[in-house]
Amino acid sequence: MDFYFFVEGPLLWIALLMLIIGILVRIAFFISAIVRGNGNKASRWSYDVATMGRFLLPFHMGVVGKPVYATLRYIFHLCLFVVPIWLSGHITLWAESRFEWEWSALPDLWADWMTLLLLALAAYFLIRRAASSQIRMNASKTDYFLIVLTALPFLTGYFLTHASLDSIAFLGDNMAVIHMLSGEAMMIMVVFLFVKSRLNTQTCTGCAACEVSCPTGTLESEDAGKFRIFKYSHYQCICCGACVNVCPEDAAELRHEISPRSFFQIVSKRKIRTVELQACERCGARFAPEPQMNKVGKTFTDAYLRFCPRCRRTNLGDFYRKLSP
Repeated sequence: MDFYFFVEGPLLWIALLMLIIGILVRIAFFISAIVRGNGNKASRWSYDVATMGRFLLPFHMGVVGKPVYATLRYIFHLCLFVVPIWLSGHITLWAESRFEWEWSALPDLWADWMTLLLLALAAYFLIRRAASSQIRMNASKTDYFLIVLTALPFLTGYFLTHASLDSIAFLGDNMAVIHMLSGEAMMIMVVFLFVKSRLNTQTCTGCAACEVSCPTGTLESEDAGKFRIFKYSHYQCICCGACVNVCPEDAAELRHEISPRSFFQIVSKRKIRTVELQACERCGARFAPEPQMNKVGKTFTDAYLRFCPRCRRTNLGDFYRKLSP
């Protein structure tokens, strides 16, 4: 079988089928997780509908803190969805396929400008990660790979439609194959691509503000023995950024992750953070995260910080009795 024919035919249909099935399965898992996670039956339907609406039309809380950066991300994703679906060349392929589907296309000039805008934003996101020491420290190789793989089909598609590199023999002869392979790789990647909350172990104090602000119960914590354990359900997450916005330590963040394992992890929640609880010096009860108390202790040195709330009340009563005549 000719390699070009394989890439243009069977491989393309396999990637497209994986994308469609993957999206449908993930939507089903998301709906199931949201319905299962809502314990308030009285407001179940209104809650479920509102949550699904926020998922389809997400308003990221990061817009409040970083309006320019958040707006650029919205524009990037808008171009990412609009150009492949409404590009005239892609619509022609669908019209010539066995389905014979056809719909109105974007003007070619619009498609070109949106493609160039997406490529410019991709370059900006790469440079931003490389230039900022704080972002670079928290970034992984996957972050760079995702941006490059996302931009590659648009870059090769632009070169292909404008014959920009035809003078280079290898690229001119194989640009169509490179474009299709990069597009198919991106479609398969989307199936296993998740946006997940992450708690930075270096700065997170375990205060659980993220859990309190989470609107879907995606994040939850449990005090078990001497530890507070944070768990996360990726299928319940609507990527609203509430955890990022409320975190006093800037420890919560939403990160892209390619994870075939997460695709099949439907019910159970994954541990994402464990902190040790401080023991009361008087009764030994575990009452607060040690990282949080250590930070508070740098500002306040009162002895009552080392006691649990119950022992603080006891000590306060003893103090008043000593003052009483």
